[in-house]
Amino acid sequence: MGGKGPIQTREDFEQYPWESLFDLYWDFADKKFCSLSRNIPEGMKAVGGIGNGVFEISQDLVGMEYLAYMQVDNPQLFNDLFVKIGDMMHKIWIRFLERHSDSYAVCRFGDDLGFRSGTLVSPQVINNNIIPQYEMIIDLIKSYEKPFLLHSCGNIFEVMDDLISLKINAKHSNEDSIAPFEKWIDLYGDKIGLFGGIDIDLLCTKSAAAIKQTVKEKGKEFRSKANGYALGSGNSIPSYVPLEGYLAMIEGANEIR
Repeated sequence: MGGKGPIQTREDFEQYPWESLFDLYWDFADKKFCSLSRNIPEGMKAVGGIGNGVFEISQDLVGMEYLAYMQVDNPQLFNDLFVKIGDMMHKIWIRFLERHSDSYAVCRFGDDLGFRSGTLVSPQVINNNIIPQYEMIIDLIKSYEKPFLLHSCGNIFEVMDDLISLKINAKHSNEDSIAPFEKWIDLYGDKIGLFGGIDIDLLCTKSAAAIKQTVKEKGKEFRSKANGYALGSGNSIPSYVPLEGYLAMIEGANEIR
């Protein structure tokens, strides 16, 4: 969110109400998951989970720039923070899977690790502090025989092989400004499924007819090249995407079918 979060010192960390977060989360979220389960059409399953990921939560609790200070000034606290977040998420995921997994075809969380030219923190931090927490959660999801989709924005090629080693089943978020979708297929199409391929810029700037035509051409191409491919937008749909552009993508996908 920018600025300082509530945890800056060891005292802040110790006094933070970690134990209440589980109940706070479920007081807020359980009715939403139950509503989805009651109302989802027959034969349809959801893709989802409890929310965002380890790194994004660390930014909320500390602040992006203050995480960098903490890493240097108090490395033990920096390490303990990620472990605590991972444990908290794992506990919440257990309840989610026990109560709601039947409504989901694929489980996922989103954790944006990169920006346009690289990762937001060093690959070493991702490997030492973030991936171990991912592994614990992904192993839990796999124990329920659910495939796992990772959503992560940005240029994360430096850590993709490490993420794939966790046995993720698929990856989402790709922007043409980082790399053409063909590169993701060439590098990883024989290892994991790939979601997306239709850039948000296209949906915002082109006519419905042009979008539909591009979707039909690219969708067929990507499906023929990738081992597993799900057509969709290259990133999450923000509020500024014109409805006509979004619907044109859906119509193009349906025409491929």
